[in-house]
Amino acid sequence: MSKLIKAISIDPTKRTIEEVEIEARNLGVLYNHIGCRTIDFVCRMPNGDALIVDDEALLSDPQPPAFKFAYFLHHIHGIALVVGSNKNGHTIEPKLTLQQVRNLTKFLGEVRTEPFMNVLSWE
Repeated sequence: MSKLIKAISIDPTKRTIEEVEIEARNLGVLYNHIGCRTIDFVCRMPNGDALIVDDEALLSDPQPPAFKFAYFLHHIHGIALVVGSNKNGHTIEPKLTLQQVRNLTKFLGEVRTEPFMNVLSWE
């Protein structure tokens, strides 16, 4: 069993944003919470926080409800977890507070987003 950490869950279906405890290094727990088969880390912020999302949400028919997050250009579909990362790349508790995440999130409901892929250079 890995260490339990607090994360912030954004659920656009229920329109809730709440703190949850997760096992940070347990992919099965992440898949189960988000309700997916594959995950992706998106919206990496300068403070080390990021969103864990369903990597295949845009391929679902119908797509899950969406939300907009202020630090990310695209719509995010389905449940997301806000987490942090340390200098070794391990998942830790986010630096953003629950209230900050609430202020940065706008629920969009049922919208359609065409699937896309971005490739970013590390240079």
